[in-house]
Amino acid sequence: MTSRRLARLATAATLVLALTACVSDAPTREEASREAYSAAARQASASSHERISTLLSAVTQAAPLRSVATSREDICHAGDTNTLWPHDDYRIRCDLSETRYFGADGDILDVLREVDKRAKAAGLMPTTTSAIEEIERYLAANGRTDDGLLLPEPGLSYLVPGHDLTVGVGWTRDISTLSNQAVPQLTWRTVFVEANPVDFDTLRSGLLRRSEYLVSVSSGTTYYEVPWPS
Repeated sequence: MTSRRLARLATAATLVLALTACVSDAPTREEASREAYSAAARQASASSHERISTLLSAVTQAAPLRSVATSREDICHAGDTNTLWPHDDYRIRCDLSETRYFGADGDILDVLREVDKRAKAAGLMPTTTSAIEEIERYLAANGRTDDGLLLPEPGLSYLVPGHDLTVGVGWTRDISTLSNQAVPQLTWRTVFVEANPVDFDTLRSGLLRRSEYLVSVSSGTTYYEVPWPS
């Protein structure tokens, strides 16, 4: 047997052993579900929800916005092993996100400037690529390039100092393009779901019917993670 053949066999054997070790260490559905429903995970979820809710309220308080809906999603996934690739860094990870939707009228730039002012007053730091100046330039150009092509509506984005959180602000005038949100299914590797989706069809015929714009303010975080043993 040639040395090249021996080297190939050794490499293949090493790969099989590595993959076997990785797969055998993968969390089972029962283990991952138990961890997702544990007291530690649920307490971390409650604390993160309170922090996000307080943050979003500070950003939108007293702004010229009319609250129309709130969506929230709390979801946990088991780590994957992917046969030919390294496994995920986590055995289980849980994420929480919340989006608040508002109706707005009049000059949308004035509305977003007020939201931006509230965000900065709450201690949030604008990111360099999603600041209020980008929206000012977009509206000054009527949302088009020099060649007349339509541009996507820019939003606002903020970092939350001292926390693993970001806040995003979006807006649109065309609410007809928004689709109803679906609740994620508990298919493997999803082991926990609590969701409050938004029915945009109902909003379009109700609270948003007389609004010129829809403004969304959102935040999210990974609140619980069990690392894969090294």
